[in-house]
Amino acid sequence: MKREIHIELFRFNEQTDYLPYYQKHLLDYSEDDTINDLLIKMDRIDAFGFDENCNLKVNELYINAREKVTSIVQRCGNVIQINPISEFRAKKDLKIDNSDFIDKLSLIQEYISAEENIAYRKSTELAYYASNTLNYNRDYIGDHVLIIAADLIEQRFEIKNSILQKLIDHENGIWFHTSLANRMLSGDVEAKIQKVIYLANQYIKPSSRLAKKLASFCDKKSIKNFEESGAAKIPKKVVQPFDGFNIALYSGVEESPLKNLIDASKASYIQIPSYSEDLAPYSVRVDENFSYRIAADILVQAKDNNADFVLVKNDVTREFFDKNQNKMQKIAGRELGLSVISQDQFIQLLEGEKNTQRLGFDKHKVKVSFL
Repeated sequence: MKREIHIELFRFNEQTDYLPYYQKHLLDYSEDDTINDLLIKMDRIDAFGFDENCNLKVNELYINAREKVTSIVQRCGNVIQINPISEFRAKKDLKIDNSDFIDKLSLIQEYISAEENIAYRKSTELAYYASNTLNYNRDYIGDHVLIIAADLIEQRFEIKNSILQKLIDHENGIWFHTSLANRMLSGDVEAKIQKVIYLANQYIKPSSRLAKKLASFCDKKSIKNFEESGAAKIPKKVVQPFDGFNIALYSGVEESPLKNLIDASKASYIQIPSYSEDLAPYSVRVDENFSYRIAADILVQAKDNNADFVLVKNDVTREFFDKNQNKMQKIAGRELGLSVISQDQFIQLLEGEKNTQRLGFDKHKVKVSFL
């Protein structure tokens, strides 16, 4: 059976182009073809800059070109956009200047040999550029440093405190990490990074005031209890449908059934690029506004896509977006005024509840105006 894929290929030459542009291709592919095979086919049609089996970005996923095309199509569909792993550092099409990635290895240079340095350059580049943190803080030490730190601590536990101190002391250190869980097609490096973050949290216990702030960003116990409560079930009968509404969702890193609820409500689902991004809860230790900047982008994307409101998983997340929306507006430099409701509230609405007090809407800072 003939298989076709539509590709928009990033093109940019820093020597001649003021702005990047996209070149369109329609290619056949086989079951065994990799993304690298597609790059070779496009290069034969019109030569461009790329390295064999390079790291790159396909749609919003960070991948290595060795990935099978079938895997990408299964995840993204047969219309894809191929970008360099960092558009900001593009030099010639898919080739980039990765000196920032290499330079940041100096933080832990004393702990690794020259041979290990070279090996880590090959194995951690994808994770470094996949980090959403770099979109907000280009001086961040990088997830590659955290991955290497995890390996070093596991291999030489006696240097644990020394390494943790470096990660914590750095002005743009470990607390700015945002989850890679939904940004890379393959590899489980996030679990390794979380071990280092756990050790760093144990190494420096937060004050009671800071602990309270952290809880307002990521109350894990609250989220876990909510997800196990059964509140995510779709009502057997939708008494109050949402025909004509546009609803965006923010699910966060963990998968959720929120889209199923929107579909059951008969509303139009608005998918925003950052719907599954991490809010970097631990950044509150060093920069409270960092999480607000990520959250502001989420609300701006919902607003620009004409969402009537944003649906989130639980009351912890709802309160974060609702109570701090004025701060997010200042960061965004524009008015937002988007109502944010939890899935529990939405289920009650679908079941016919209209009492604002029973729904808890009377406690919202941003008025829920559609009732």
